[in-house]
Amino acid sequence: MAQLINKLFIVLLLAIIACGGGGSSSPTDPSDGTDPGDGTDPYDFPNATNLDQLSQIEIVTWNIRQFPQHSTTTSYVKSLLEAWNADIYLFQEISSESELISMVNSMNDYSYVVDEESGNLGFALVYKNSTVTFNSKNELWADTPNSNDGDSDYENNAQYQFASRPPMENYITWTDGTKSMDLYVMDVHYKCCGDDTYDSSDPSDETNRRHHASLLLTDYVINNRASDNVIIVGDFNNTGSQSVDNPTISPFTDPNISSSTNFLMVDKDILTGPSSGYSWQGWTSSYSAAHFDHIIINQPLFQYGGTTTTGVIALPTETNTAATTVADRISDHQPVFMRFYP
Repeated sequence: MAQLINKLFIVLLLAIIACGGGGSSSPTDPSDGTDPGDGTDPYDFPNATNLDQLSQIEIVTWNIRQFPQHSTTTSYVKSLLEAWNADIYLFQEISSESELISMVNSMNDYSYVVDEESGNLGFALVYKNSTVTFNSKNELWADTPNSNDGDSDYENNAQYQFASRPPMENYITWTDGTKSMDLYVMDVHYKCCGDDTYDSSDPSDETNRRHHASLLLTDYVINNRASDNVIIVGDFNNTGSQSVDNPTISPFTDPNISSSTNFLMVDKDILTGPSSGYSWQGWTSSYSAAHFDHIIINQPLFQYGGTTTTGVIALPTETNTAATTVADRISDHQPVFMRFYP
């Protein structure tokens, strides 16, 4: 009898060990921090906001921080994009185009366009096939030098002003089946770092370059797209004072600069509001929170201001995940959205 009990104990012990498994953790293993442990899908986000509204255009801009920065990043991002269900996504910092393409190809009803000039921190447009037609793209100033030539003429080395990331201008058409609108959507990612002091005598200064990038863009839109519907989105890296007179964004926002009358930053209330609402919270950084990510429209779109809704999508809330985990596995930037009735 004792021998039988011993044999049964050994069999039970082996079964327990076998069920325990071994080896490295998978993206959905509890030790990886993503599995809720109750058998549910760790990438199913019931708190995620459905941005899709009947007969509205929904646009989201998002710096996804060296996408994909973690083995779980694409799973997080795919689930969020499908949950948000927006018409148009504009991304910055695409480190792997192949990963982005693979992700979008696995999504129902979405297609992609990627840039060709920005290297390992590129741009991408992802759009809903049922509402958006992609017509063409133009990578602005891609044929200009990407180096500091030491002089004050910022036009002859425009690509340098944009930190070797020429803006990607996408010409698209949105429709809901009964009405349509042509849009020129420009994706930007300005030079980082520095402060908010404009020093025109130093052509290598970060703020100097950002200010010049904005001068180039405002001039381009005013002279080439004045009658077109233009939306400029992206990471402007407006370090320092979070105000309309910050030199990085002032050509678009400062009423003392004449070009600003042609533009409207639709997220200005976020910029001038409490820091808790900013798109960049500095979760894993020693720097203070800042609102770096913007959506700017030109004058022909002003008429839709009454129907426009904007906001920052709070990723920790959307995913029910700790902010540091969001920063490490998804992005340290939070998306900014705009939607309106055309």
